[in-house]
Amino acid sequence: MEETTSEVTQTETTSQNNNANRVGFGPRLGAYLIDFVFNAIVGSIIGMALGATLVGIFFGSQAATGSAEGDALVGGLGAMLGGMIGTLAGIYLMSLVLFVMEGITGQTPGKMLLKIKNANQDGTAAAAGALWVRALLKYSGTILALLAGVTSLAILGTIGSVAGLIIFIGCFFVLGDKRQAIHDLVAKTAVFKK
Repeated sequence: MEETTSEVTQTETTSQNNNANRVGFGPRLGAYLIDFVFNAIVGSIIGMALGATLVGIFFGSQAATGSAEGDALVGGLGAMLGGMIGTLAGIYLMSLVLFVMEGITGQTPGKMLLKIKNANQDGTAAAAGALWVRALLKYSGTILALLAGVTSLAILGTIGSVAGLIIFIGCFFVLGDKRQAIHDLVAKTAVFKK
């Protein structure tokens, strides 16, 4: 069947109105920055606690405190190393939490604070599958980097870096008329005001 001119015009108008309701680059960047700070603070706190525990396990209680009874140099280096490793582990753990939150709810703490949400392209609630595809694509660089660290497979780190670069460049697609990043386009989602 052929579409009449009025049907085409109505479809174009609906599409333009829908695009106008989508959230642009600024609020999405704001949500990302809130998530970044949240991730860094909470992840570091969890990581430092985890690091202190690991130092105590691997270097003994003397090394964890760097006390005079233990070797002060080993204690200081052990505590520093444990703190760094723990902090990185905590930040990766919080990244995993954000990934799961976004996959399940379509929101992160930053999106919740700014009252924006992931949805289908037409603004309706997105299905769980679409949210998980979007989250997997968005966090693919982080996931692959974490797997590279756990498995010691350097190729996963390289692939993760390339994936992260593609997603980073794809985030600038939000500046276009459709206001969708590359992970939105693939998952057929968009970000809307709540």
